[in-house]
Amino acid sequence: MPHNDTAIRTSALSEAMLLAATGGLLDAFVYLNHGHVFANAMTGNVIFLGIAVLGHNWGEIAPHLVPLASFLAGIITSKHLRVRLGVRSALFGLGLEIATIFALGWAPLGFPEMAFTGIITYVAAIQVASFRRVDRFPYNSTFVTGNLRDVAEGFYDALAHYVTPGVRENGLSKARALGLICLCFLGGAVLGAWAAPRFGNHSLWLAEPLLLAVALHSLRPSATPPSP
Repeated sequence: MPHNDTAIRTSALSEAMLLAATGGLLDAFVYLNHGHVFANAMTGNVIFLGIAVLGHNWGEIAPHLVPLASFLAGIITSKHLRVRLGVRSALFGLGLEIATIFALGWAPLGFPEMAFTGIITYVAAIQVASFRRVDRFPYNSTFVTGNLRDVAEGFYDALAHYVTPGVRENGLSKARALGLICLCFLGGAVLGAWAAPRFGNHSLWLAEPLLLAVALHSLRPSATPPSP
């Protein structure tokens, strides 16, 4: 990922882990309680959309199109916020996500599923577009495919006998950081799957302490700088 977008904030590892846990929680909860679509994993939605089209299940097309459209809208919103607000855009987007998730936690069971999923996807897309670097490494806070790839490549560099010590240390650091982020995403998914049948939409409130902790950390005078 290019690093020329100066409005992209570099996260501390603790922040990235909390954001990943939130991403896993939201995806598991939405999938189980709101129509078996994903709030964050757009690859899954595209696959389900293709299956629905091939099977002529026209009623299944819109539920998978809505999060795709919401994801694009969230990414565009994040870009606009970065242009207008600079580094402050990350905190603004985080505040919007916190407020939105809190409000949706009050939503009744009869709240339209497509609208519910679309709103969650929108704010989650702002999150993934606003927070994409941890230390000197790119990462994703709401899905794990790219993170798993980087873990594997990091382990390769750490274990290869012919690389320089600097490359080996960088690979080990990458594998450690991205591996922890993946584990936190898994932990969030487990928490979301546990809470969804027990607490309904109130399950969303379990993400609030995680996001508030990131927001409070973001308010500190200086962000975590990338390592040289």
